[in-house]
Amino acid sequence: MKNLLTAAFVYLLFTAPAYSQPFPALRAQNLQDKDVTLPDYVKDKRAVICLAFSVKADESLKKWIQPLYNQLIADGMGGLMGGNMYNANLCFVAMLRGIAKMGMGELKSRSKKSIDPRLHSLFLISDDDADALMQQLKITDKNEPHFIVVDEKGNILFQTWGAYSDKKMESITDALLK
Repeated sequence: MKNLLTAAFVYLLFTAPAYSQPFPALRAQNLQDKDVTLPDYVKDKRAVICLAFSVKADESLKKWIQPLYNQLIADGMGGLMGGNMYNANLCFVAMLRGIAKMGMGELKSRSKKSIDPRLHSLFLISDDDADALMQQLKITDKNEPHFIVVDEKGNILFQTWGAYSDKKMESITDALLK
């Protein structure tokens, strides 16, 4: 019995998420003009929520889009490696702050023209309180993109930020597999 309890404790210790905090409710609209709420929009699968709080963060985030798409959405390399082993959702969220909220319609219009229509459901725009969200997620740098991995229930498993690197991508995909 003691060995069973020890084994259960060790299992829980190594499988417990790094965060127990749920992702805060965030209202947004995708490029299909559908109102959605995160994390409900990505529930039932683990997901990567990518947040940009400024134009500078958005520019950096653009370097992440193709690698994230390739890892999480594309069907893999075919043959024995066919399919996608992560089975995860993905969304990119532009958080509008201050006066930028007035340009939401223009941003959405430009985004619809520049993003493949098959991917419009992945791109969200929100005019919710960005400062409150940053505070809840303990985000201090609005000029860097932020990446949050959530579980099927919307609880935060992992969080990182900044410019693209293979190491950061590996940390994100590792968190999806835990």
